[in-house]
This record gives sequence, structure tokens and C-alpha cells, in this order.
Amino acid sequence: MACASIVATAAMPAAQSAPAPQVVIVPGQTFGALPYQPLAQHLDSLGYRTTVLDLPGHDLRGEPARIAATVNRLRAQHPGASVSLIGHSIGGLTARWYLDQLGGNRVVDKYIAIGTPQYGSPGACGQEFGAEACPGTPYLRQLNAGINTAGTTQYFDIRNEREWVDGHLTGRQCRVTPIRDLQPLPDVGLEHTAEPFDPEVWQAITDSLAGKCDGVIANQPAGSITAQSSLYPGRR
Repeated sequence: MACASIVATAAMPAAQSAPAPQVVIVPGQTFGALPYQPLAQHLDSLGYRTTVLDLPGHDLRGEPARIAATVNRLRAQHPGASVSLIGHSIGGLTARWYLDQLGGNRVVDKYIAIGTPQYGSPGACGQEFGAEACPGTPYLRQLNAGINTAGTTQYFDIRNEREWVDGHLTGRQCRVTPIRDLQPLPDVGLEHTAEPFDPEVWQAITDSLAGKCDGVIANQPAGSITAQSSLYPGRR
């Protein structure tokens, strides 16, 4: 009987491990890929497989196609693996354009926006590049028509206390408790730039990737958010 048991055990196929979850980081405007390498290495150490796109953030309508191509490639190379997007600043807009306008919200598991001006920021007005992020542009009107979080993707918003905008979306969204960046230093204007290096932001990202909402889950109706209402108090 013992011999038969050993033979039967040996004949059983080895259990296959689940494919590693894939993460794609979309950088902020003019940041490029380099500043996000420490974050990517941190996520890789936790078992994720991270791709950092090298996008300039200048073509808010064209760059989402690059995101789509990357997601499609990862899904083809890693069947069954989840794919999540992390968009910093204006990268959160191009990532959401891919989700909303190019059908990505049917295949992407989680969307994590960090300091993204979802309804626009006055800082984009008059810029040579990325002026579509100025409040009220046709780009933003198209992107924000209807429910912002349609599809099967889970939406997370990470921001610091000193952002220009709150990053809120209509529909179901996890709003992470605002992070106290660089406290107790005075407001020196670097908090937004420093987000990719902030350990508290990293923790908020890993919690979100794990499906944990370290904040509140909101579900606002379509049309309930405006560019003016999305500005933080003191920025209005």
C-alpha cells in the first residue's frame, strides 16, 4: 500500500502558482521614467511585476494609446495576471482616458491616481504642453461626461494635504485619507513633486493594490463635481 501511495503521489501534476500581478506606472508631466524606479523596485520586492512607461505627458489624447499597447502586451504575455495602473499627476488623466475612452475599464483591475487633477488645474492653463488639463477644456468635458468610474476597474485616489485639487471622481471611488507630506515643514511647493518618493504614498499604493481602502468609499452621482468644487479650500 505504501508503494502504491508513493506512485500515486508522484503521478499528480505539480500545482501551478498564480501569475504575478502586473503594474504599469504612468509618470507625471516631464517626469519621465527615472524618478519612478525606486517605487517600481519596491513593488517588485513585494511580488508585483512593474513596468514604468517613459511618457512626457505632452499629448493627453495620443499617449493613452501607448498605455493600451502596454496593457495588451502584458495581458498577452501573462495570461490570467491582473493588470493595474498607477498614474501620477497628469499621468492619471492619460491613464483614465485609456480606461474611459479606449475600453481599458473592461480589462484593468485597479486604477490608482496620485495627485491627479481629474477636473483640471489652473496650473495647466496657458501651458505649451498639457493645456488640455486646464479646467473646462473640451478634453476634460469629454473625459468627465457621465460616471467617471464606469466598468469593472476599481478606482483609488491618493493625494497630499497640499494639493491644488482633491482628485475626486463621480461613481464608486476609494478616497485615501490625505497624506501629510513633508510635515512639519512649511508649504514649499514640492509636495506634489515628492509624491513618487514618499514612503507614506508607497504604503497607500500597496494598500490600494491589495484592495484595501484606507479612507472612505464614495459614490457620487454624475454631474455632481465641477472644476471649482474640486479645488482644495484656499486654492479657490
